Amino acid sequence: MAQIYGAVEFRIEDEWYDVINVSSLLLQHYDLNGCLFGVDNYADFVPLFAGRGVPEDCSENLKQKVSTYLDDESWPSWVLYSELACIDWDERAVSRDYRISEYVVYGDGKEKFVTKWLNKLEHDWVREALETELEVRSGDRVFRRPVLRRADAIAGTEFGLLMKLMGCLADRFGVDGVRLVVWFG
Repeated sequence: MAQIYGAVEFRIEDEWYDVINVSSLLLQHYDLNGCLFGVDNYADFVPLFAGRGVPEDCSENLKQKVSTYLDDESWPSWVLYSELACIDWDERAVSRDYRISEYVVYGDGKEKFVTKWLNKLEHDWVREALETELEVRSGDRVFRRPVLRRADAIAGTEFGLLMKLMGCLADRFGVDGVRLVVWFG
């Protein structure tokens, strides 16, 4: 599973400047990576901004980082703030999440999310059952492979904070004068 790297940039006249390192804000949010850029797309979203490459006019600092860290499997891309602001967060993925979502069920019937996983040797039967069933119960556990919405991909992330920061920059530099440039490793 890939980690996201990159920066938010803003433009003054024809020159871009990087200002926010996004790695610590968006650390290991695989659904977000899949939803926006098609990387680790286990939830099967139609990626909105995949494969755009690194902008040729990116900031000098970002060019140095890219030249140091980018390789053939880095999946670089970028997106303008104006594009991010128009996303339909209620849009659903194409099919059910390939990962299995595991929940604990309390005595009162309430559920709490525990984890998502691809493979657990002792739980092969769960994946087999979920090929035909929407959920499987075992003791105090319930397992599902839901169809996610784009909003699910940003739940529990700092993406909202990133959008607020980008929005502040967009107020000053315009909605097409702020962008997110990313790569994965």
